[in-house]
Amino acid sequence: MQKKPLKFIDLYAGLGGFHQALEKLGHKCVWASEYNTKLRNLYKKNFPGTPIEGDIFKVDLNEIPPHDIICGGFPCQPFSRAGKMLGFDDLKKGNHFFKILEIIDLKKDKAPKYILLENVETLLKHNNQETFKVIKNELELRGYEIDKKILSPHEFNIPHHRRRLFIVGAKKDKGGLKNFEFPQKKDINNTTIESILCPNHIPFEGEKLYLSNEHKKVLQLWSDFIENFPTESKLPGFPIWSHEWGATYPFQDYTPRRANLDELLNSKGIYGDKIIGLDKNNIINNFIPRYAQKDEVKFPKWKVNFIRKNREFYLDNKEYIDDFIIKNPELRNFEFSYQKLEWSCQGAKRTFEDKIIQFRPSGLRVKLNNWSPALTTVRTQNVYIPKLGRKLSLRERIKLQSMNLKHLPDVIDDTYIPNGSYRALGNAVNVEVVSIIAKNLLENG
Repeated sequence: MQKKPLKFIDLYAGLGGFHQALEKLGHKCVWASEYNTKLRNLYKKNFPGTPIEGDIFKVDLNEIPPHDIICGGFPCQPFSRAGKMLGFDDLKKGNHFFKILEIIDLKKDKAPKYILLENVETLLKHNNQETFKVIKNELELRGYEIDKKILSPHEFNIPHHRRRLFIVGAKKDKGGLKNFEFPQKKDINNTTIESILCPNHIPFEGEKLYLSNEHKKVLQLWSDFIENFPTESKLPGFPIWSHEWGATYPFQDYTPRRANLDELLNSKGIYGDKIIGLDKNNIINNFIPRYAQKDEVKFPKWKVNFIRKNREFYLDNKEYIDDFIIKNPELRNFEFSYQKLEWSCQGAKRTFEDKIIQFRPSGLRVKLNNWSPALTTVRTQNVYIPKLGRKLSLRERIKLQSMNLKHLPDVIDDTYIPNGSYRALGNAVNVEVVSIIAKNLLENG
């Protein structure tokens, strides 16, 4: 068992997730780097005993103290679906991995015994898996045995669904990974969002966690739709696109753009509206849903499937849906995306009260209250908790990453001033997940 405290460096430190994870195991951070000035200043406040530098490309790497562990979540945007997927060709961020190699090379025979890295899961498949092969080969050439696994906090009863790739390494001449295993996952049925909620917590001034009047109307309308839906009928597992209720425009063999004028005039558009007019472009713009207006020969199979299923759903429940549309004319006036609903709660009680709500660009999403979707770098994607009557607070989002910070990002004199905290939390590593991986790695080395 590893008893001696080890020294580690924290690269691309962000909010200090790796720092907290290894520090709770008794190890000491001797050096850190973080490009973002605001995060670097916050890091200094939360970890005052740790020297931290800025841009890793402007640092004298020879000044980095001796260390046993090198850890970091090197920039993921070059490999992420949310980025441009340029990989190592991203000149600004894709070459950070080679900076890690440079640090290892400079230490020569005093290179760190252990490596612990984190990145997006898509790195594994990037460039037909060639990118990860480069990473693995380069580390193996430097004497490390490498292993990797995709893990998510929700698999360890932390209510946060955030699949990330973890890469571990240990020097072969010092035992390698012969006794290492990634941690065993727990029963996800025991994972619940309740574990991080603070019902008596008063959010910081400026957090803006309460719904707008429009969002309240959207929530109430779809809640009524679900709660009053015929009990003998099954709610769909696919997204509900209300624009298809009553629509008959062509979509299977070709798109509306490729249909002739007579065919369009003999069909129905959104909500079953009779299509009228002589100008095809005006007809497309006024009677065809936005997602079906693209000028292409055929829709992709997934879109054809969704449209078909929604029309079948309408016909199977025509009486209820027609009556609902008549009683709720405001549905048609909602923002386009909020005329769509994703009910991801098959078999659960038909109510919103005990669920997790997300106002997404793809529609209103309702899911079970087991875990939060992955924290994103975008503030508008915060989830709404009906039983709290608000969205998750900053403190609750920090708990989703298993963090314990004395000084919080974007909080000045108990006032929240948005200036990057969402991005920082969206890019952070989960402290508990890193800690249990590191424990297995370091205690069996």
